[in-house]
Amino acid sequence: MTDRDTLLLALLDTDWRPRGIVPLQPDWRGTFGRILSMDGQWLALIQQRAAGTSCLPRPDDIMLTRLLARRLRPLDMHLADHVIQAGPARFSFRAEGLL
Repeated sequence: MTDRDTLLLALLDTDWRPRGIVPLQPDWRGTFGRILSMDGQWLALIQQRAAGTSCLPRPDDIMLTRLLARRLRPLDMHLADHVIQAGPARFSFRAEGLL
């Protein structure tokens, strides 16, 4: 993950359709406060990179995914996917069997 990447959390309904989007902030408490107020159980992490860069995950992307999944468990929430988009290219952790 680079400083130029945009990180968003999409709150999903039971059919995994987006219900709301929350920017992922360095202050986890503020981010999770907003998510909890939206009352859902499934989230997707959406990472947007500049076009022309690789959509393949880097080691810190994998660490972020694991950290987020661990932080969601005590809240009875689950990570549905981590999608990295770079222009038209995209990588899905779930589709690649990493979630």
